[in-house]
Amino acid sequence: MTINTQGTELFALDPANNSIIDVGCFTSLDGIDTAIAQVDVTCTKSRAREYEAGLAEPGSASFGLNIDPKNPAHLRLHQLKKAGTKLKWVVGWSDGYNFDTEEGIAPLVGAAGALAAIVLNAAGADYTTAPAVSITGGGGNGATATAQIADGKVTGFTITNPGSGYTSAPTIQLTGGDGTGASARALVNEGADFELPNTRTWLTFEGYMNAFPFTFGLGDVVKSNVGIQVSGEIELIAKETAE
Repeated sequence: MTINTQGTELFALDPANNSIIDVGCFTSLDGIDTAIAQVDVTCTKSRAREYEAGLAEPGSASFGLNIDPKNPAHLRLHQLKKAGTKLKWVVGWSDGYNFDTEEGIAPLVGAAGALAAIVLNAAGADYTTAPAVSITGGGGNGATATAQIADGKVTGFTITNPGSGYTSAPTIQLTGGDGTGASARALVNEGADFELPNTRTWLTFEGYMNAFPFTFGLGDVVKSNVGIQVSGEIELIAKETAE
């Protein structure tokens, strides 16, 4: 199923007070990616060059804004760009936006050391009931979650308790349910971080704004195409599908 871009929202976490910045009405969002570098493994007997996958190389993303100097979010973003502050960003997809109320499902802020999300690696097959979710290791305790299934496959997770004290990602084990092959991994808040409801698809990444140009065009509004140098990997977290 395809997802419309209409209803997409962009948020950033302000490290000064751990508040959420709602970017608001942006006009475009592009370039959120980490390209995979190539490692040359060619030997002298090879007839052609051979490569293996190397490090992920984050690229430059950008989003368009119609600048409003009375919008506190626009002013704060410009301040953070000037400071060169690396931010945590999250894109809320349109599958969590209600056009009748003109409101989207907003991210929350989770405490450091708590479970932030469970990412599905493989959906598996032949599940007749939801498998049990076991969360172990990582130096913390108390985290619990449940799994959801549809058409015999695991589709997502609900974190019922984020736990506390985790210094690394705990191990996620899925057992029971008469199926096989499903696997998942945990994401932990190293500092204050987004806590993402599973009723919307999310795309999370980190990066600092490296450009905030102002464009004054004849017969137009003041615009900017804000650049973000992405840092680290990107995570795509799918919306939970009902059974």
